[in-house]
Amino acid sequence: MNFLFVNACMRGEDSRTLRLCRNYIEKFKKAKAGESWSFAEVDLDAADIEPLNRERLAHRDALARSRKWDDEEFALARQIIAADHILIGAPYWDLSFPSKLKVYLERCSVTGLTFIYSPEGIPHGQCRAQSLSYVTTAGSAIRDFNFGYEYVRGLCALFGIEKTFFASAEELDIIGKDVPAIMAAAEDKITAIIDSL
Repeated sequence: MNFLFVNACMRGEDSRTLRLCRNYIEKFKKAKAGESWSFAEVDLDAADIEPLNRERLAHRDALARSRKWDDEEFALARQIIAADHILIGAPYWDLSFPSKLKVYLERCSVTGLTFIYSPEGIPHGQCRAQSLSYVTTAGSAIRDFNFGYEYVRGLCALFGIEKTFFASAEELDIIGKDVPAIMAAAEDKITAIIDSL
């Protein structure tokens, strides 16, 4: 069984989101101790991935037409397809998430590989994972502007990932807020997610 952690925590060790993700992984390992899981991390801060431009898109399209799915171009897509559970950790930036995560998801979203279309034009996801968890932290309240998680949730429907879970610690930069209590409450949400898997 494969656990994939997509780390979009751009502040590294200073990231509050990363702290919650580590809490998640620790609890997951403890809950699944009797099972055989391998753990992989994609560190997007260190990853050498670029947005698709005209040249890169033409190259990818040519590979896809030739069905050369083993090419390095599709390594990220193959990895996400093979995952049994996915954790995305991304801070709440500009109403969504850091742009490197968008680039990563763009590289994973491949027609004919991550999802295929039926003769009727209905997409069928090819990902093995039945669940994905999205963990974030925000300096303010997210409220109705949770565009990062909602975008990922939409992609999960396209990729065939049936269940998504969300945990957040919000208002961390509001003066007077009890930050340790907010983080502890987020860790409790993570516990509830793990218990439901």
